[in-house]
Amino acid sequence: MTYNVNRQKREVGTEVQLPLRKLLILTILWSLSNSVSAHLFKQQVEQDIKHYSQQQNWLNYDAEVLIWLPNKANHLPACKDTVQYQRTTPNNAPIGRVNYLISCTQPSWKVRAHAKVKIGLEVWHAKTDINPNQILKKQHIQLQRGVISRHTQRFITSSQQLVNQRAKRRIRSGKIILPSQLQQRLLVERKDEVIIRAGSGGFVVSMKGKALQNGQLGDKIYIKNLSSGKKIQAKIIASGVVETLF
Repeated sequence: MTYNVNRQKREVGTEVQLPLRKLLILTILWSLSNSVSAHLFKQQVEQDIKHYSQQQNWLNYDAEVLIWLPNKANHLPACKDTVQYQRTTPNNAPIGRVNYLISCTQPSWKVRAHAKVKIGLEVWHAKTDINPNQILKKQHIQLQRGVISRHTQRFITSSQQLVNQRAKRRIRSGKIILPSQLQQRLLVERKDEVIIRAGSGGFVVSMKGKALQNGQLGDKIYIKNLSSGKKIQAKIIASGVVETLF
């Protein structure tokens, strides 16, 4: 009988304690999800990085994230609504120092925090020394892993953005190639002989001319008509070909 009584007591105790444990766990989980925690803040930063990486078509990246929360974040009342995490400069890449405003509406409070983010990513580097005005080809570039630590640091992940571009200045071998170092290839250079196409409706006339200026696709430059000797303005439509209306 003693055994049975004790067993009944344990069973009764178990039936009472189990819901209490569940309630305690749920209370803790609710409290964590409705307060400012380093873990949830880091998750939000990583989510923002992932979203940005998908927009930019990053492949095989890794992120190092260090977060900072002020001391008062530990003493804020639990949020009865969803805690909001907002980047203060959402148009910038989430790289380098990324500032956040963390807020709640019930009760109303706000706190500022930030994360320091470094991205490891395969970006295009110079495989050889590249000289000013040199046209880039595939043999001049190579993919290498680089570390990006500033949101202002521009980089290139697609070879299509590089091939047939012209270097503005010298790029040393092994260095990351930056968009600011490149410009479109010149399709017409000063003193080049070009084909001038002039037309109206379905009628087109071609004649020879000499370029008086450098130009890229779509640029309007001055051309000397070799037949008439006149200087005209024409639009570059292809390599060595310009178009004007008459």
